[in-house]
Amino acid sequence: MRYFISAALRNLWESKVTTIFTAVTLSVGLGFLGTYLAVFINMKAALGAVSERFPLSAYVADGANKAQRDAIEKRLKEDASVAGYDFTSKEKALAEFKGTLKNESALIDSLGRNPLPASFDVRLKSEASPESVSKLVRDLRDLSGVDEVQYMQDEAGKLQSMLKSFRLAGLALGLGVLLGVVFISYSTLRLAVLRHSDEIDVLKLMGATRLFIMGPFLLEGMIQGVAAAGISLGILYGILRAISGAQPVMLIAPGGLAFLPVPACAAMLLAGGILGLTGSFFAFSRTLRM
Repeated sequence: MRYFISAALRNLWESKVTTIFTAVTLSVGLGFLGTYLAVFINMKAALGAVSERFPLSAYVADGANKAQRDAIEKRLKEDASVAGYDFTSKEKALAEFKGTLKNESALIDSLGRNPLPASFDVRLKSEASPESVSKLVRDLRDLSGVDEVQYMQDEAGKLQSMLKSFRLAGLALGLGVLLGVVFISYSTLRLAVLRHSDEIDVLKLMGATRLFIMGPFLLEGMIQGVAAAGISLGILYGILRAISGAQPVMLIAPGGLAFLPVPACAAMLLAGGILGLTGSFFAFSRTLRM
């Protein structure tokens, strides 16, 4: 194993330009896969947070009086599918919005009026049936003083369909990336095998086993794959941290964008190593048959 490590590191150092080019190319390919995972995780988290916290919101018309607001509240109290609700006044909604966009509070003040509506944010019981919730939505929309009712399950259904399509696209992307990484690793390591063909012939004449000969090349491919995965994860982390403070992002994810969980990062590193190992194995096997 000590010989494998020293030989692999020597090969990488002797071909520094090729090693750097391969690492950058592999990191770009794996970066696409990591970006897809990050986008999917954040989209799913944002959808779940909104639909679970406030799956139903009834927006009160600006001209609604107290009697109309009381009627809305009464309808919510008497419905068995409602676990609870919170009333957000226009002033509170504006204050929360300003807190989200601190740097643009002056621009909001320049409007001269509060454009945000008051709302009843409803929490539904987990055992509530879709039929009872749909009836509640219809009744709320028929009440005077209600400007609009937003039922997140309607939007959630559309977003779930979009996420399903996004997942299928990700599978195709992942397959393409995996094949690309194997091909790049194969091409690079094949050149390395050809460059050391004389050394390999000497080892064969000395009776070295196939595993002993190919060990450094397999380890070389694995090191390149792991390094590329680490580079792609580092770049992805920096990009997510850089754009987390952007205002459009804060509207979708007030807490900032989440990085890949530890198991996903470990899987990326493991996948990079396995793909590099696979590419080098095919490169060694095919080259020695020539």
